[in-house]
Amino acid sequence: MDKVKGIIIIIVAILSVVTTVIIATKLLDTTGEINQGNFRISDVVVMSTAELTEVQDDETVDMKKLSDFVYDVSQINNVSILIESNIEATDMYIDNLTVTDPELKGNMNICQEDHKKSEITPELKRIDLKTERENGKYVINLCIDNDNVITDKSVSDNIEEIVYDASIFKYLDIDVNSLKFDVSFDLYITDISGQTVKTTMKLEMPTDETVHEGMSVLKQDVSNYIFTILEN
Repeated sequence: MDKVKGIIIIIVAILSVVTTVIIATKLLDTTGEINQGNFRISDVVVMSTAELTEVQDDETVDMKKLSDFVYDVSQINNVSILIESNIEATDMYIDNLTVTDPELKGNMNICQEDHKKSEITPELKRIDLKTERENGKYVINLCIDNDNVITDKSVSDNIEEIVYDASIFKYLDIDVNSLKFDVSFDLYITDISGQTVKTTMKLEMPTDETVHEGMSVLKQDVSNYIFTILEN
């Protein structure tokens, strides 16, 4: 009986040690919330739609119905990132930007709100971010667009009404899957103390609702975006 009791005590002790190690490892994990530094991503929203440009010369075309119009169409996506912090950021940028090519590809570009677009190429490296800060929160606004994915295109004769948004792809018989692409980039932030944190963001755009509803506004799961403190 004493031997069995001793074995039970040893097993319980071993299980206690293993449990303690697992808990300690999780708490000390630098990708976890405890050691992610002074910044937290509290919201990520991707808004997707389309922009239409009429490209025909109005003076030389007798436009009597919608099918007389010729369009260039761009599929556009706005990414808004909200970051909370109780400390000032001195540097914020993205790097290692990669974009998978959609089946229907125009000119893949990235920009910050109201700023010049940059073509997405393997040579595109660090992009310094222009941010707004209010009440301890930083806001990042990016556009990631598939510009002129459709050019010189008209709708069919039976179309009597269209809306100038992504629903145009339905009228042009474009499958939303042919427009989808993946985006990945690393977000770096350095605070006033000199500490730098990093997280990798992965996004898919546009969603199916973009075409069916004309646009989509999709909130991301921010638990996927946890900062890691980088060693100086």
